[in-house]
Amino acid sequence: MDLYHTPAGALDKLVAHSLHPSSEFIVAVRGALGSLDSALRLRGALGPQKPSVIRISKGGAYARGTALRGGCDAELVIFLSCFRSYEDQNTRCPETLSAMRVLLESWGCHPGPGLTFQFSEPKVPGVLHFRLMSADKENWMDVSLVPAFDVLGQPCSGVKPKPEVYSSLLSSGCRPGEHAVCFTELRKDFVNSRPVKLKNLILLVKHWYRQVQAQETMRTTLPSSYALELLTIFAWEQGCRKDKFRLAQGLRTVLALIQQNKDLCIFWTENYGFGDPVVGEFLRRQLERPRPVILDPADPTWDVGNGTAWRWDVLAKEAGSCFNQRCFLQESGVPEQPWEGPGLPRAGILGLGHPIQQGPNQALEDNTGHNAVQLRRSPQTLHQAAGLPQAATKVPATVSKASKDLREAVPPRTAREAVPNVSSHALATPNTPPGHSGAPSISTAGSMMGPDLSKIPSKELDSFIQDHLRPSPQFQQQVRKAIDAILRCLREKCVYKASRVSKGGSFGHGTDIRGDCDVELVVFYKVLRDFKGQRCQQAEILSDIRTQLQSWWQETVSGLSLQFAEQNRPNALQLRLVSTDLNSWVDISVLPTFDAVGQLNSSDKPQPQVYSSLLSSGCQAGEHAACFAELRRNFVNSRPVKLKNLILLVKHWYRQVAAQDKGGEAAGTTLPPAYALELLTIFAWDQGCGKEGFSMAEGLRTILRLVQKHQSLRVYWTVNYSVQDPALRAHLLSQLQRARPLVLDPADPTWNVGQGSWELLAQEAEALESQVCLQSGDGTPVPPWDVMPALLHQTPAADLDKFISEFLQPDRHFLTQVKKAVDTICSFLKENCFRNSPIKVLKVVKGGSSAKGTALQGRSDADLVVFLSCFQHFSEQGSRRAEIISEIRAQLEACQRKQKFDVKFEISSRKNPRVLSFSLTSQTLLDQSVDFDVLPAFDALGQLRSGCKPDARIYEDLILSYSNAGEFSTCFTELQRDFISSRPTKLKSLIRLVKHWYQQCNKTVTGKGSLPRQHGLELLTVYAWEQGSRNPQFNMAEGFRTVLELVGQYRQLCIYWTINYSAEDKTIGDFLKMQLQKPRPIILDPADPTGNLGHNARWDLLAKKATDCTSALCCMDKNGSPIKPWLVKASV
Repeated sequence: MDLYHTPAGALDKLVAHSLHPSSEFIVAVRGALGSLDSALRLRGALGPQKPSVIRISKGGAYARGTALRGGCDAELVIFLSCFRSYEDQNTRCPETLSAMRVLLESWGCHPGPGLTFQFSEPKVPGVLHFRLMSADKENWMDVSLVPAFDVLGQPCSGVKPKPEVYSSLLSSGCRPGEHAVCFTELRKDFVNSRPVKLKNLILLVKHWYRQVQAQETMRTTLPSSYALELLTIFAWEQGCRKDKFRLAQGLRTVLALIQQNKDLCIFWTENYGFGDPVVGEFLRRQLERPRPVILDPADPTWDVGNGTAWRWDVLAKEAGSCFNQRCFLQESGVPEQPWEGPGLPRAGILGLGHPIQQGPNQALEDNTGHNAVQLRRSPQTLHQAAGLPQAATKVPATVSKASKDLREAVPPRTAREAVPNVSSHALATPNTPPGHSGAPSISTAGSMMGPDLSKIPSKELDSFIQDHLRPSPQFQQQVRKAIDAILRCLREKCVYKASRVSKGGSFGHGTDIRGDCDVELVVFYKVLRDFKGQRCQQAEILSDIRTQLQSWWQETVSGLSLQFAEQNRPNALQLRLVSTDLNSWVDISVLPTFDAVGQLNSSDKPQPQVYSSLLSSGCQAGEHAACFAELRRNFVNSRPVKLKNLILLVKHWYRQVAAQDKGGEAAGTTLPPAYALELLTIFAWDQGCGKEGFSMAEGLRTILRLVQKHQSLRVYWTVNYSVQDPALRAHLLSQLQRARPLVLDPADPTWNVGQGSWELLAQEAEALESQVCLQSGDGTPVPPWDVMPALLHQTPAADLDKFISEFLQPDRHFLTQVKKAVDTICSFLKENCFRNSPIKVLKVVKGGSSAKGTALQGRSDADLVVFLSCFQHFSEQGSRRAEIISEIRAQLEACQRKQKFDVKFEISSRKNPRVLSFSLTSQTLLDQSVDFDVLPAFDALGQLRSGCKPDARIYEDLILSYSNAGEFSTCFTELQRDFISSRPTKLKSLIRLVKHWYQQCNKTVTGKGSLPRQHGLELLTVYAWEQGSRNPQFNMAEGFRTVLELVGQYRQLCIYWTINYSAEDKTIGDFLKMQLQKPRPIILDPADPTGNLGHNARWDLLAKKATDCTSALCCMDKNGSPIKPWLVKASV
C-alpha cells in the first residue's frame, strides 16, 4: 500500500482497494451513529434546561465522504433550543455535556455489532470525544459530540446564509474557529457536492499526509488533514474541473502547491463575501495574515492554513523530494506535470508564476456574491489590479473554454449525455456566479430534477408527484407518434422483417418520470432462432436499421429531433428523441431479439423449457433479458396506479442521490440501476401493504429501510419461473448462495439487478428518514410497513437457522435492557402499590413470549401479572378491578418519573378503567419494543417450588369456579412460562420460526373467523419435538415441516400434558375425560386444564397455508425432494 512504489496508472486501483474504508466498518458505524442519533433525539432533555433537539447533523471526514481506511473522524453536532446565541453555547455547554456524557456511557456499553466504544482524552472545550473501533482493531473512527447554537436554521442547499449570520459571529468576540461547528452543514455541502473522483484524490493526498506523519516525531505541529482537503479542492477547481482526470497529475499539483505554501492565500465566497461591510473588513484583515492562508469556506474566522502555527515546511520538504517516485511517472517514464491554471504553479517555474500583492485595501468588491474577480483581463493584470493573491479565489472560465473542457471531460457515453444539458457552472458568465446558469434557455440538471424531496411535507407527497414527477401528457403523445413512425420505417424500409414488437423500459412499464424516460423497442425476428444463434445476425440487422433511420427521419414527428448516441450497449441501437419545445427527451434502445417466449396472455407462464434452454445456452447474466421484455412489462403494468406513483417518488429520490454520485463510474463503483429500486418498491408493497390506497410516506419509509438493509436483501418472484423445474431450482439455489443484495428480475432468473454499490443509497436513505417528508403532522415519524429483506418461503431449507438468527432473534442487548427495566418496575410496584391500604402486592410475575424466550424481533408481547392479597379465591379476581387498575397506573406513572431507564417507557393513554398497558422501546433500535398488559390476579399457586406439582386442590377449586375456558389462566402464568422457558434454545428458535410463519399467514388469510391462538402453535411445536426428536440439536427444516404436517392433521389433534395436573385425582380425572371427549382439535394448556387452545378457530384456513408452504423452498432439499417430517402421531 506504499504510495511511492505504486505506478501512476495504478493509483485508481490503490484508492479503490486500499484507501476507502471497509464497507463492513462503515455500515457498522452508520448503524451506531444512527442509533446514537435516535437516542439523543428521544432523550430530548439534556441537562437542567431541558432543551429540545432541533436537529442533529453529521460532519467530519465521515460525512464529507473523505474518510480514509484505518482511522478517520466524524462530528455529531446537536443543535439545541437552549442556545439562542453564540455566547449561550459557551455558558450553557458544560451542563449539557455532563448530561450527554451520562447518555453516552449507557449507549457505549453496546454501540453496535462489531464495534467497541472508548472515551478519548478531551482536546477542545465544549466537546465530548470518543472512539469507535472495529473488533479487529484495523479501523476506527474518532467522533466528536458537540452541542451547538442553530444559527443557520434549516439550511437549504444552494442558498447563501444571511450576512447577519456572520456579522453576529464576528461581533461575538469569539476565538478563530471557536464556533466552526455551527457551520458544519455548509462545510459538508461544500465538499459533498464534488465529484467522486475528486474525493478519491483527497483520499490519496490524505494517505500521503499520513505517510509523512508516520515518519515525523512532531506530529501535532503539522497542518490538519482538512487543510489539505481544501487545498486539493482548490487545485482541482483552478486546474481541472473535470469528472475524469489522472490521479497522478492531481496529486502532483497538490504537492506543488504545498511546496509553495508561503505564497498561498485561498478563500471562497460561496457563503460569505465582501458585500457586508463588517464581513468585508474582517476578510481583508484575514488576508493580511502570514502565509499560508486557507480560510474555511463555511467560517471566515477559521484559517485552517494558519501559517504561524503549523509546520508546513515539513510537508513542503517531503513534497519536493518525491516527484521522481513511480507514482509520478507515466508509462513512458515521462514525469507527470501539474495542472495549469490561475493560482497554480507552472511546470519548471518556482513560485506561483505571478507577482503577489497583498494590499488588503485593494481587495475587489464582491458584486456577485460568489466571485471576487472579474473576467476579460489577463490573470496577472487582474490580480495586480485587485490586490488579491493569485491563489485567492475560484476563477470561472469563459463560456467557450468551459464548454470545450466539458466536452473533453465527459464524452457522451449515453444518448442522455449527448444533448445540451450541461452543468450550470460550465456556462458561467462574468455576471453569473458559479452554480447558476447564465443561459436561461438551457436547463440545468438541478432544474430538471425538481424540488428537493426532503423539504416536501408527507401529506403533500401525492400532489408533489402529480405536479412535478408525472411526465407531460403532450410529450408522451409525441413519443407515441415517434415510436409508431420508427416502427413504420422498420416495416417498410428494412431488409429483415419483424414478426412483432414489444415496448418496454419505463415508458412501457408506466413508470417514466418527468425529464427522464427510456423506451426499449424489442423487435422479434423469426430469422433469430435461438439464444446462441441470435448473436451473429444481430449486428447485421442493427446496421440495416440504423441506415434506414438515418436516411428516413427528417422531422417525421413535429417538435422532435432524432439523435444517435454513442453505442455502448451490446446488440442494441441507441437513439434519443429530443423535444425542442417541451424541454424533454426520451432514450430509445432498439433491440433485435429471438422470440423465446412467444405471444402469451398476460396471465400465462412461459413453458419451463424456455428457461431450461436459456440456462443451457451458457449466456452471461442478463445477456438475453430483452427476450423477456413482455413478461417484465406485464409484471409492472398489472400494479395499481398509486404503486406506480410510489415508484416515481423512489426514482426521483434515486435520481437526486445519483446526481451526488457523479464520477462514481470513474472511481470503479456504480449505483445499482433504477430498475432495482422499482422492483424493491413492488416487493415492499406486495409484502407490507397490498392495498390500492395507502400512505405514500409509509411506503417511502419502508423502501428506505430496505435500502439500508441491502446487505440482507434476497428478493425474487416465481410468477414466471418456478422451483419445481430441476434446472431452474438448481440455478435459483446457486443464486441464493451468492453475496447479497440479490434482486432477481422476475422475467429473467439469470439477471441480478441488485448488483452495484448501495453504500451511498443507504447513507442518503438514513439521512432522509429524519426529514419532514417522513413525519406526520405532529412531527412524529410515520411508521414503515412490516417488511423483511428476505422471505421465509423463499429461503432454502439449509439456511433456516441463519434466517432465524438474522431476522427473528431479538437484539440481545435490548432484551437485557428490558429485563432490567421490568425488574425495576416490579420492585417499585411491590414496594409502593397500596402503601396506605390493607391490600398487599404478593409478587409480580412476567409472562408472555418475552418471558418464555420466544419473542420475535420487532414488536413482541408480554404480561405483567400483579398478584394481590385482596383476592382470596378465583371468583374474587374480577372484583374491584377499576380501583386496583387506577392505583397501579398511578404507581407506574410515579415509577416512570422517578426511575431511570435505558429504554423508552411509555404508559398507554387509553382511559379504560379495567385495562392497563405500557410499552418498553429501544432508544437506539426504534423497531424493537415490548408491549405489556398489566393483569391483577389471584395468587392461586403461592410460593411454588421449581419442579413441584401444584396441590391438586388448586385445580379442584378452578374446575368448580370457572365459567369460560381459560378464564383464570393468568393465575398460572409462572407454570405457562416455565413450561416453555425450560426448553432447549434451538426448540425456542423453532417456535420463533413457527410464530413468524403464523404471523405471515395472519396478514394474508381471507375468510371469516379467527386463526387459532398463537400460544396453541407454541404448544404444538413443543409436542412435535417431544414426540419426534428430543434432540437439542435437531434439523430445523425437519422440525418446521413436522409442525406444518400436524397443522394439516388438525382434525385428529388431541394433545395434553400431565406435568402440572393428572387424572389421579377423581375431580381432575373426570374433568379431563370430559375435555378430551370434545370435538377436535384439542390442545390443552399444560398449566390450566380449562383452557383448550384448539377450540373455536379457523384451523382449515391455517391448514391450507401449511399445505402451500410444504411445496416451498424452505421445505425442500437441494434436489427438490420434500423434507421429511418426524414421525409424530396427531393424538397422544
